[in-house]
Amino acid sequence: MMRYCPLFSGSSGNCTYVGTADGGVLIDAGVSARRIKTALTDRDIDPSTIRAVLLTHEHSDHVAGLQVLCKQFGWSVVASEGTLDGLAEQNKLPCNGKIYMLPADRSLTVAGLHITPFETPHDSRQCYGYRIDSEDGRSLAMTTDLGYIPDAVLQIIKGCQTVHIESNHDPEMLRSGPYPYWLIQRIRGEGGHLSNQECAAVLPTLVEAGATRFVLAHLSEHNNTPALAQKCASAALTAAGAAVGRDCLLSVAKPVGDSPVMYF
Repeated sequence: MMRYCPLFSGSSGNCTYVGTADGGVLIDAGVSARRIKTALTDRDIDPSTIRAVLLTHEHSDHVAGLQVLCKQFGWSVVASEGTLDGLAEQNKLPCNGKIYMLPADRSLTVAGLHITPFETPHDSRQCYGYRIDSEDGRSLAMTTDLGYIPDAVLQIIKGCQTVHIESNHDPEMLRSGPYPYWLIQRIRGEGGHLSNQECAAVLPTLVEAGATRFVLAHLSEHNNTPALAQKCASAALTAAGAAVGRDCLLSVAKPVGDSPVMYF
């Protein structure tokens, strides 16, 4: 059985727990160490059972608590070469020495979880998503921070039962919102973030390939709402003949650490 919980998800910080009876991993550590520790203990997850932090990339909303957490608990850090280089340049690498570079063509097994990285198009040094498979046949895709979904990414995440996928912004809210023009263009670009519509468009294909649960993630706090993201995704699934609640489950990851642990 796999345990999964998006502890924090959004523009201000990201951190997700994935585990089994043998322990677990965190995907990113983008809020303070205190908040992550509290979120774990509130769910009866002992921080000492965390085996590693898998980083998607070096932006602050994914690494803000990394150094303190690794100092406190001695956790290993796993990331792409580009992400580690970016952190080193910013003097944000943990000092405990447990740092491992994972090439995009390699996989690793941690706490009974088989972890396969894949590169995503984002304006960082070398951004990763992760496919995570348990020994009992459960599978999870972590797919955020990408300006579009390349076919190579789609092929890797197809077949996953649970898909944690970016639904960052509503295009109209982004266009008319408070962001400057250059930032709007960055978000909309191929190295930016998925819109609600871009996310929704791929969901029917994933259902056909075996997905049964979608968690919409990394929502912008200024350019989106959970209701808009969920409505857009639900409409696309319904139009393709996949009824939410019958053929798949659909939810939105919350920005703060109060989402429940999901078991599958």
